[in-house]
Amino acid sequence: MEFTFKTEVNATKEKIWPYYSDPTRRYVWELDLENLIFNGEAKTGTTGIMKLKDMPEMQFEMIKVVDFESYWDKTDIPGMGSLLFGHDIIEEDGKTFIVHTVKLQKEIEEDKDLEFLRGVFADVPDAVMKIKDEVQK
Repeated sequence: MEFTFKTEVNATKEKIWPYYSDPTRRYVWELDLENLIFNGEAKTGTTGIMKLKDMPEMQFEMIKVVDFESYWDKTDIPGMGSLLFGHDIIEEDGKTFIVHTVKLQKEIEEDKDLEFLRGVFADVPDAVMKIKDEVQK
């Protein structure tokens, strides 16, 4: 089960990429972010810790990092499954797009999972628009 938000931006991949790969720039668009630590460089296999407002610290693993193209991480939630957060920069027909995806992975999906995922995804469009505003300055 997943939700995706995609918007066109007037910026290069190189200008967008630091908003994913540099932890200090994440505070620009993740408004409820209180703390973010990468245990190494932004690359596949690196782990980290994230603290969001009114939430416990969460460990995550970068499961797919392709410089200037894709940053995906995974957080395991006991009793719920795994949350995957995808951040892709794609080019189509000469245009650049930012695509954010939130995906819930678990063996058996339940009706309550839809509401949970909606809640997790709720601030994604605003976050993407913050990045867009920053890179188009």
